[in-house]
Amino acid sequence: MPVAAADRGYLRRANNKIKTIVHKVKYIARPTAQLVCRTLDYDDVLIAQKQLKNHRQWIDSSIESEFAKKFSQWNQSKYAFPFLSGRASLSACIFALGLMPGDEVIVPGFTCIVVPNAFDFAQVKVVYCDIELETYGLDVEEIKKHITPKTKAILLHHLFGLVCRDYMAIIELARRNNLYVIEDCAHSTGAFYKGTRVGNYGDLAFYSSELSKIFNTIQGGVVTTNDSFLAKGLSRFYEHAPYPDFERIENQLHNVIVNYYRFKHPLRNHLGIKYELRYKDKIYDSTTEEEIMGIKPKDYGCKMPAAISLLAINQLSKIDYYNRKRRQAAKRWDAWCVGMGYQKPKVVEHSAPVFLRYPILVDEEKKRDLSWSTKNPKITPGRWFLTNLHPVKRVVPGCPNADKAVRQCINFPTLL
Repeated sequence: MPVAAADRGYLRRANNKIKTIVHKVKYIARPTAQLVCRTLDYDDVLIAQKQLKNHRQWIDSSIESEFAKKFSQWNQSKYAFPFLSGRASLSACIFALGLMPGDEVIVPGFTCIVVPNAFDFAQVKVVYCDIELETYGLDVEEIKKHITPKTKAILLHHLFGLVCRDYMAIIELARRNNLYVIEDCAHSTGAFYKGTRVGNYGDLAFYSSELSKIFNTIQGGVVTTNDSFLAKGLSRFYEHAPYPDFERIENQLHNVIVNYYRFKHPLRNHLGIKYELRYKDKIYDSTTEEEIMGIKPKDYGCKMPAAISLLAINQLSKIDYYNRKRRQAAKRWDAWCVGMGYQKPKVVEHSAPVFLRYPILVDEEKKRDLSWSTKNPKITPGRWFLTNLHPVKRVVPGCPNADKAVRQCINFPTLL
């Protein structure tokens, strides 16, 4: 029987109360505590607290421009434009490329739902393509099978902070077929290939500062290009993009504070519940219910306001430090894989990954039941992704390697 809207609201509120009561009884450190907000420090908390007292500075184009300039210089890119999310940055790419309804874009069959959503919102047809299982990137031989006269672009991703195995082969294939390449660097901000940061070989690239990514403003994104013509299109999109409303900015600043105490503070198992209860009405998920349902959220295309840009500038100053720590942790996971008989993820020659996470393939049962991990290595791994289009369960035909990754790929944290 359908549930009336009022009843749904009542049930949702009741469920939230139950969750709160459970938290009060016992705070349980979630597995995600090892995987999110690991670059938040007390200096970020101080910035958020200061901005909460200084509404006048929340929208200041000079600060936003400063972050864009700093990011482009650090990233070795000519142009950069900051947005409120990585998915909004992808929408800016779609606009700049002039993709039209009916055009086709080749996308990995192992990704997050926000990626195909961005194309769906623009009425661009998504053609899913299989991945390889060494770096979980697009397989260039599979791409060749999916190119049609309607194909206009390829979305190439660098998953888990690894550099895509077929990186240059895909770039070359695109050039031969007059196709654009959009690099999805949401997991790989700061990775190098032949001394150049990833994102600079394709036509456009987008990055994410969502709370589970390389740098963290709770939610945010950047799009870059080295092409002056495409930069004009990005600039037009950016100029017409609205700012988020002040309530959204305020909530995001509060989330910096609460998530620091939930996931990073040395006493997080004790202080986490205190801050969860204090800010429970302001905590939100980066992927909304609307996006999971394929509905475009109202603040989808917003630019990054100054209050968040200040956090992004601070986080940018720490990326290289934290990426060095990730690479050091990856070496320890390499040794663990050798000792346990697991296949290490492939590090492409001439590349320097950032290892947002350390992915391996395990037996299906081990991915379903992670209890074995409490014994060896005593760290609960992540299970990105449980579906082909995380977190939405949707059939993606013709992608057997992606299906295998869904069943078997787990990933270990590289910042603890």
